[in-house]
Amino acid sequence: MKSKTWIYRQKNDQFVKKARQIGYVNRAAFKLEEIEQKHRIIEKSTEVLELGSSPGGWTQVVVNTNKTVKLTCFDLQDMKIKNDNITFYKLDFLKYNFNNLDKKYDLVLSDIAPNTTGHKSTDHLKISQIVYEIIDRLNIILKINGSFIFKIWKGEEEKEIIKKLKSIFTKVEYFKPKSSRQESSEIFIIAKEFKLNE
Repeated sequence: MKSKTWIYRQKNDQFVKKARQIGYVNRAAFKLEEIEQKHRIIEKSTEVLELGSSPGGWTQVVVNTNKTVKLTCFDLQDMKIKNDNITFYKLDFLKYNFNNLDKKYDLVLSDIAPNTTGHKSTDHLKISQIVYEIIDRLNIILKINGSFIFKIWKGEEEKEIIKKLKSIFTKVEYFKPKSSRQESSEIFIIAKEFKLNE
């Protein structure tokens, strides 16, 4: 969407400016920062799985917040962030057998956004399908009492996703960061205290 409107919006976006000033690769970092300020999940984690990690805005927040955390990242695009505590797989996580990792995580993060069509219902269904795919893998990848934080665009599947999460997590809540554009339909879901496994 690199139209004149997009370029103008980027030039005048306070979070784009702030990201450049402090060295974040993108404005998305501030969204996870706000979530962490409220929930304090990253600082208590030892192993984090990030799906859709490129270019690395959320990754920066994780490694800056918790210096000892071990972070496993998946994306089809290369990351701009390098750190000794990061293990990066340039792969589609949907094609990966997570049993091969032989570990479970305290926290699963997803800021994945599929390529958009411009048709809101279609785009919502596309991102919802990815969320369902992650939920289907939680029993393999997430520790008991672990957390799952992800982005979704509002739409008809939202209630069903929340219903599914409430059956396997003790706490599930919405979060709309101040750094998320108000006109955007994106929201973030924070699910805590995973109840399944074994």
